[in-house]
Amino acid sequence: MTTRFTILLRIAGVVLFGAVMFPTGVFALTFTPERYVTEVSPGVPQVEELTLLNETGESVSVVLEPVDLDTSMAAEGKATFLLNTAGSLATSWISVSPDQFVLGPGESRSVDVTLTAPVTSTGSLYAGIATTFRPVRSDELGDVSLVSVTGPLIFAAVMQNDSVRDGSVTGFTTRGGSTWFSHLPVSFEVSFANKGTVYLVPKVTLEVRDVFGRLTERIDLNEGQYIVLPHTSRDITLDWDTKLSEERISGIGRELASPLMGPFTVTAQVSYDESVSDSVQLTLWFFPWRLSFLLLLLLVGVVAVRRRLRRV
Repeated sequence: MTTRFTILLRIAGVVLFGAVMFPTGVFALTFTPERYVTEVSPGVPQVEELTLLNETGESVSVVLEPVDLDTSMAAEGKATFLLNTAGSLATSWISVSPDQFVLGPGESRSVDVTLTAPVTSTGSLYAGIATTFRPVRSDELGDVSLVSVTGPLIFAAVMQNDSVRDGSVTGFTTRGGSTWFSHLPVSFEVSFANKGTVYLVPKVTLEVRDVFGRLTERIDLNEGQYIVLPHTSRDITLDWDTKLSEERISGIGRELASPLMGPFTVTAQVSYDESVSDSVQLTLWFFPWRLSFLLLLLLVGVVAVRRRLRRV
């Protein structure tokens, strides 16, 4: 008698002042959007559209089910589906129609996701749509039936008269804490705290100015990339000159590619509402010591040659 094993893969959705990371390329079932960030009114149904695309080479059976999220690691940008739990709250305010169907190879389908926040709800609501799928012919393929679970996340702010939107910057530093550098890239961390009752989606802009006050670089964080839940803090990361960070070149090569010298003032401006913003500053010092050492050697060599020629 053939023993069948069912492998259940629980896929964790990652939130980064954005970010939600589902490895859809592995399972070849993609979602548009991968994340809902919206506002709802208590007791008022709100319909959103979710599109699924089957990028596998075979038909798959799909089942969609609202589930609660484990947000205990939200400060690290992680939220995980709570599967097979009794008394799920997600089903009380989320419905999906249709919630079961078959997708052929390369086929896409749109479903309606209805969000109805309870009349007594306040603050923010979080949930996910756990999407279970398997090949239609899995029962005929052998001893192993592969079941995969993935899906989008939902973040809904319940808009009430007493809703509080309150956030502030609590720290600004470079990764590692140093203020002295010889070359780019430089990575920054902006710590942002949400002290309110609803989630916040901060927008961060870095402005870099030289010793004369001239703007040399402007770095914008992709809007919506990070979500900060109420009463949590997040470290938002940004890079100055991402091209150099992707290239495998030596330190002297990086100093030659973008030579910098002296102090630079970096201002981080963080906003989460049209009329609310906060800013902090940091001063960095650059000294390309490798390049300076080579120039010094070159200068010494030139002087030595000239003295030798004079003696001749």
